[in-house]
Amino acid sequence: MPILRAGRPYLFWLFLLSWSLVHLAFELEFWTGSGDAVFGKYQPAADPAEALRIGRNVYYTKATWMFALVWLQVLGLPLRTAVAWSFLLYATELLLFFPVRVYAVLNLLLAIGCVIEDRILRQRTAQAAA
Repeated sequence: MPILRAGRPYLFWLFLLSWSLVHLAFELEFWTGSGDAVFGKYQPAADPAEALRIGRNVYYTKATWMFALVWLQVLGLPLRTAVAWSFLLYATELLLFFPVRVYAVLNLLLAIGCVIEDRILRQRTAQAAA
């Protein structure tokens, strides 16, 4: 199968697929559900004040992720590289702002994998061009 050849950014595509599915589930819950569980994957909230604090932290982690993504691209990094490093920032922030949960650990593992994969693929590209 041609898509399963060595040198393809599999973890990058896994990231895109998982990010899309998580985002769609978030939107579905936000717009058609009760909205109570929107931030439940980050941390359960006992009351509305805690839910607001969790929501603020979620917003901060996502805002810094997008800020880093945009600026890494402005500074000339390729999209895949900018996504990998900004996603690593986001995954690290999840562990800093929220209790350790499966969601945060999986994000961190995938982010580390994306950074390693990007570095390997960029090295191969540079070697092939030399």
